[in-house]
Amino acid sequence: MPYENERAGLAAIRAIAEKGVVDEFRQELQDRHTGQPLPIPPFQPCPAGTSRTHILAIDGSDVYQPIPGALPSTEAGLVSLGMVVMDLKKLKTLQRLPESGAVNPRLLRETERGQSLGMMLPGMNAGKKDGTDPKTWFRQIFNRELEKANVGGETFAETLHHLLGPNHKVDHCPNPDCSKENLSLPRPGQVDYCPTCGVEVLPTDGLRIHEQFRENESPTECHSRVRDTLEILALVNSLRYLVKSELGRVAIGNTAFVMDGQLAAFGTIAVLARAIRKELQDIQSVLNEKHPGALLLVMSGVKSGPFVNHAEELDRAPAPGQNIPRERLWLPDNDYIRANIVARHSDSPKPWGELTHYGRPIVMKTKNGQRLVLNIAQPEAEPPLTNALAPLALADAVNTAGPLGVGTDQFLALRRAHNRAAIPLRAGTDLIKSLAP
Repeated sequence: MPYENERAGLAAIRAIAEKGVVDEFRQELQDRHTGQPLPIPPFQPCPAGTSRTHILAIDGSDVYQPIPGALPSTEAGLVSLGMVVMDLKKLKTLQRLPESGAVNPRLLRETERGQSLGMMLPGMNAGKKDGTDPKTWFRQIFNRELEKANVGGETFAETLHHLLGPNHKVDHCPNPDCSKENLSLPRPGQVDYCPTCGVEVLPTDGLRIHEQFRENESPTECHSRVRDTLEILALVNSLRYLVKSELGRVAIGNTAFVMDGQLAAFGTIAVLARAIRKELQDIQSVLNEKHPGALLLVMSGVKSGPFVNHAEELDRAPAPGQNIPRERLWLPDNDYIRANIVARHSDSPKPWGELTHYGRPIVMKTKNGQRLVLNIAQPEAEPPLTNALAPLALADAVNTAGPLGVGTDQFLALRRAHNRAAIPLRAGTDLIKSLAP
């Protein structure tokens, strides 16, 4: 970081150039330039299909901030979840502006119903008055909030227990000074205790998020993993509630369930990815039995990352946004992904996304010229999904998403869900700052 009013000079650059640092690095750098323009992959015409009548969009948000004046430095964070149900039939009747395709915001709000939930989590040095350390307090709040949250049926804690399974083990005792391993996972609403050190073991400990809560470090990644977990549990919780009734199963067949970002679970919560794939398969099996022909549609809109960057590169020539033809789509397979988008950085032969993803990427250009990068779940296929045939729900996915493109990599449904979840940075930091006496 520069000092105030300081301008960087050229001394460091001269020293680097004179010592040949760049030349030496260039000689050892693996060259990934082919010297040829990137050929456009085989985009296929978007299949004819029908749009879903409703969308359930899910998005999360988080803000992390120091508490002013606290010594040693003390921090806290806010995590929120937004869910919006949009009536697409009503949305289609609204008049749009000819150039932007936008509609009157007041009328748009009349097509949707939404809800939000949020929690405040301790960060670095934010211990409890009774002496509870920050990590333990973090675990307790996370567990307590999951036991309260639900979409309509079971709690998020019960959904999590179902996904992990009754035989799931807590790898390590939550006490970092204890060496006990493979502890039994408590049921929702219950607390067990480590037989070695007596520390309480909570149902949420099965996700191991707290292991990234380290002394004298800002646990921002822990807070982000909580946000990701809330989004995943909201999806599965709503599906498990709906699939239990006749009306609910009809609703599943008429609804697109839309997430923000990749359909994936990273880090310590990657254990959920396989469980979600299995749950989506089970729900599709129920639909096959009760409503033959009905397809579960879970998809997401991706705003940034390697696939978005690659799609932009493909669409660059002869002019930005002009190379990919309209009303076309492309499902990149594993070989292409590894060669051109996400390089393999280990000797592991596992295909891209096999351990972390429960959906596969798709790049499409809408009728109006908006480029979208989506992920689509594929409950009828086994991983690696990137080597499977086209998803059965592909036609419904593109015909639902296409009319809702509102700009490059922008998906209207997720904008509305984010509106429910987003914590304004200024307001969020002000809330955390208000903790100061």
